[in-house]
Amino acid sequence: MSAAEPSVLVVHCVDTEGPLGGDARRQPDGSPEFFDNWDDILSSLADLTSERFRGEAADSFGRAYRFNWFVLDFTGFRTNPKNRVAEYHDTLDNIRSLPVGLDGVYLHHHVPPVSGVGDEWSESWLSSNEINIVVARRLLERGEFPAAFRAGGTIEDNAASHWLEHAIPIDFSNRVSERSEPGADLFHFNWHGAPAVWGSYHPALHDVMQPGSMRRFVYRSLDLRSRYNEITPDHVMGCFEEVSRTGSSAVLSYFSHDNRDMRSETADVIPMLRRASEATGIPWRSCTAVEAHREFHSLDEKPIDLQIEWSEGALEIGADAEPFQRTPFVGAHLVDGRFVRLHASQAGVNRWRVSVAPDDALAVGAAVTSIAGVSTVAVV
Repeated sequence: MSAAEPSVLVVHCVDTEGPLGGDARRQPDGSPEFFDNWDDILSSLADLTSERFRGEAADSFGRAYRFNWFVLDFTGFRTNPKNRVAEYHDTLDNIRSLPVGLDGVYLHHHVPPVSGVGDEWSESWLSSNEINIVVARRLLERGEFPAAFRAGGTIEDNAASHWLEHAIPIDFSNRVSERSEPGADLFHFNWHGAPAVWGSYHPALHDVMQPGSMRRFVYRSLDLRSRYNEITPDHVMGCFEEVSRTGSSAVLSYFSHDNRDMRSETADVIPMLRRASEATGIPWRSCTAVEAHREFHSLDEKPIDLQIEWSEGALEIGADAEPFQRTPFVGAHLVDGRFVRLHASQAGVNRWRVSVAPDDALAVGAAVTSIAGVSTVAVV
């Protein structure tokens, strides 16, 4: 069996948010619905990231089961009624303490609303600049830049779409299903009208729900199990039958939350995949978001070489190939303690210049991503 033959590329996304307590919703019997401490979260995830489970859940090619950790920094809010950990990198560092070397680690973001209230959804991406601070700090303090993204609550407006167009190529936020309804409020997050494809589309400039001319890739990902929706054997079988019918690979994605116990739902989806594979003769492959994207679009995984240096009181950036971003993402730690995003101007083919003096910054870093989702980071 060859990994290059048409197959179902399975991407298990996890909105990775850390403990959730305080006035968080409870089960009908009054018991907690969420883990409210890291010990419980890490204990449950230790089972799923163990060699034993990954091996038992191996795909058609014998590859260990992969997860995709879309990591949230709960920062930029004024209140915190659900007692989240409001520290940069706390969730990332806890997830990195597990054996996640096989997995993808990416970006999840809840936009702080104008009110600053910690359990309210913002109706506009423009209500806060916190996303730029989060990414700048992850770049400078952890040396990482995300190639993939999931929107908090899967709420994504056109302002978010345009921010992503200049930063992150791969987006697994499309939640459309047969249960999607027109005019649903924020708490149904259902992407009604978006393409119900097992793969990706390029969104339109003025409507993220419609295909169009933007360069970034929006993938569909359904709830593995939630109050609103769940992936069913019919969804799974339909995807495998599509690959059998078309002779082309497809991306089957579903998502969980780290602060709900994921063990049962993850164990339950594996037999669905295996039954559909056996019935159709189509293999499935457990993938990171970047692996699935690269294979689905037959893209070269070669990274981009990035150089940055101080020159004549400014920062010069050069790359050996065209990145996904029109300009690199540039983050700076200023001498006044702030972390900010700086914007580069074009200075030639795959060359850019940033107007910042060395004496103004403690550190400056730049990041680019290839169209295949391979990120490169450089810091001075």
